[in-house]
Amino acid sequence: MLIFDGHCDTLSRINNPEDLMKNGFHWDLERAGKYGTYIQVLASFADDYLRARPEAVMASHLEKAIAFEGAYPDRLRLIRSASDLKAAYKGGVYGILGAEGAEIFKGSLKELERWFQKGLRVVTLCWNYDNEVCDSVAGKRTHHGLSPFGLKVVERMQELGMVIDLSHASDETFEDVLSCVNSPVAATHSNCRAICGNPRNLTDAQIIQIAQTGGVVGINFYGYFLTNTGKAQIKDIIIHIEHIAGLVGTGHIGMGCDFDGANPMPGGIMGVESLYLVLEALGKANYSDQDIRMIAGENFMRLFTRVLK
Repeated sequence: MLIFDGHCDTLSRINNPEDLMKNGFHWDLERAGKYGTYIQVLASFADDYLRARPEAVMASHLEKAIAFEGAYPDRLRLIRSASDLKAAYKGGVYGILGAEGAEIFKGSLKELERWFQKGLRVVTLCWNYDNEVCDSVAGKRTHHGLSPFGLKVVERMQELGMVIDLSHASDETFEDVLSCVNSPVAATHSNCRAICGNPRNLTDAQIIQIAQTGGVVGINFYGYFLTNTGKAQIKDIIIHIEHIAGLVGTGHIGMGCDFDGANPMPGGIMGVESLYLVLEALGKANYSDQDIRMIAGENFMRLFTRVLK
């Protein structure tokens, strides 16, 4: 079975590229490789205590993955095109470079294009702060949505074939982006606000809008995005999946586990090695084998195949 996880933060946790092979965090190649074909969006972000130069911190994270692929191409292959995605069905572990915050572009479309050439294919427009591109749901409404530069970023990303990720975006940013896109978008690691009231989660209307673009919502395993108390079990993941399925069907749901970026995890989820428990729970909830394959990876595979060139 194909596993395609839309978001993890392992690059921000490791010190050396070689630590991707095996570590004590949520995700590594050794454990992911046991699933057969595993595609992981490897995100870069600058945590609160590193906000002085977020673009430099994020760049250093991405360079770790690039360096690892160069040294161990038989263990990790970075996906840069739709043809690379098709080749992934042969098996193995694959990575897709992502940036959690458009600060990495330093206000320049040339920087966007430079990072595209280096392999960046997914951009979460913002993290927990407003930036030059847009407002965050946790920000101060600097632009009241997407900035003029942000509009140019969205347009250029679509031209190049990059996935626009709306997780962390403010509601105003969300609406501005949806009003100007003509390609599928994702919320790679977001849940349902109707189930858990955290504003980082999506409204029902937003979930429907994402589906109407052909996009995907990746279910986030963070306890405080699953339940209002932060105490979650695997059944709470299923509850969010069921809610989205009731709105738009199973064709727009994926996994956005937020490994190495979220704590607490639901009871029973130790890391990537526990992901099979979620798939088993879907089976026990009477989801068909086809539905489980779609949620596990095929939906994200469809989206990325449409967007990447």
